[in-house]
Amino acid sequence: MSVILVWTDGRGRVWLDTGETDPARGEPVIELLNGGTRGPLRWVAEHFAPLRRLSP
Repeated sequence: MSVILVWTDGRGRVWLDTGETDPARGEPVIELLNGGTRGPLRWVAEHFAPLRRLSP
């Protein structure tokens, strides 16, 4: 069984793990559900805080 990691931001938007890793930071790359914005997890957390992980 596969699990997709999911977060919500301070505005209630949903972010999904893309399955990619940022080579410079070594952390997951996440993307808005609508595909409008994507970036490394820490960058997203800095710009769209607070992030809350919804998936187990």
